[in-house]
Parts: sequence; structure tokens; C-alpha cells
Amino acid sequence: MRIGILGAGSLGTAIGTRLATHGHDIMVGFSKTSEGVTNAATAIGGGARPGAPDEVAAHGEVVLLATPWTVTLDLVADLRSVLSGKILWDTTNPLAPGFGELLIGTTTSAGEEVAKAAPQAVVVKAIAPFAEQLRGQSTIIAGRKPSCFVCGDNAEARRTIVSLINNIGADPVDAGPLQLARFNEPAGMLLVNLAFVQGYGPGIGTALLRER
Repeated sequence: MRIGILGAGSLGTAIGTRLATHGHDIMVGFSKTSEGVTNAATAIGGGARPGAPDEVAAHGEVVLLATPWTVTLDLVADLRSVLSGKILWDTTNPLAPGFGELLIGTTTSAGEEVAKAAPQAVVVKAIAPFAEQLRGQSTIIAGRKPSCFVCGDNAEARRTIVSLINNIGADPVDAGPLQLARFNEPAGMLLVNLAFVQGYGPGIGTALLRER
């Protein structure tokens, strides 16, 4: 599958690296410097290529958003025509500085705001595990894969993201409509706060327990 990654930082690079090992055709872009984009493509490997944001959006059947929240909506709005009809996998979280609160929630969500910025895209919200986990040999924590809750209004698009989350080594949970991102994002903020404020470190995650 052709996948465009907007966000050449640690998370976008880590997700891209895992997806590339499954044979996906990756293009990555959007960084403070062109060198950052080139370095991300090199780190991802598997033939990944650097590109400008509009090239990345045009390349992907699925376009991954792994950008800082403060720039996300402007970027998506600028690319909305190119993103039309594409699956837009939003893995952002609207965290305030210090990781103590959300900038959005819970009467809307970052995922829903992204959908408003690119109304012809098919937005699916799924917050990935920490980049530190994805860069390791295994994502297993205490014998379990971390769960990723997949929210979106298009069932086929959710199934596509479920498949990609399996590729990155996490446990996908189909969580239904995009509106449920209003509760997915606060859960993600709790993990970030535990990991980086309260000292648990990034080797933590949430796992959904199922009877069957």
C-alpha cells in the first residue's frame, strides 16, 4: 500500500519503519528542515522517499498525521484538496505544554477537528504506541501488545487502519465512530502524563482485556 507520512519526527519515523518492513511504499515529509525529512526517509528504509507535504499527501492511499498538534489543522487545511477521498490516519493528540491537560475535549476531539479541516478526507483516529516502543525489537509489554483504539465513521477505512496497526505490532480495537475520539484522546493524555511527568517511562500502554 502507498502510505504518506506527514511528520518526520520520532513517531512518524518509527511507524514508517515498521510499515516499511511489511512492504508498504512510504513517502515522508514535513519537518523544520529538509535535512530532517531526508534523515527520516533514510531511517525508515525499505525504499522510503522524502517529499514535500503536498507530494506526500498525493502519494498516499493512506496518509498518516504524526505532526505536532499546534501545526496540524493549518497543514491539513492547506492540503485538503489533495487529501480528498484519501484515508487520513490521525495519530495526533492535542496536549498542552507540560502534558497536564488537553487543548480540545470532550465536546469535540482533535480527530473531529481534523475532519472539519479536510471534509472530503476519510478520517480515522488511532493513537499509536510511544515511538520508543515502536523502535524496539518488540512492542510486547508484560506479555501483551498495547491496544490502539480505532475511531472513524467509515467501517472500511477503520478496517484498513486495523490492518496497519497489526503491522506495527499493536493490538487494534475497532472502537466505532469518530466521535469516540473524544474519549480516546484523554486516555492517550493520561498515558503521556504517566510516562513523562510521573516517571513511569515510555514502556507502558493500555491493553483491552477480552473474554473471547
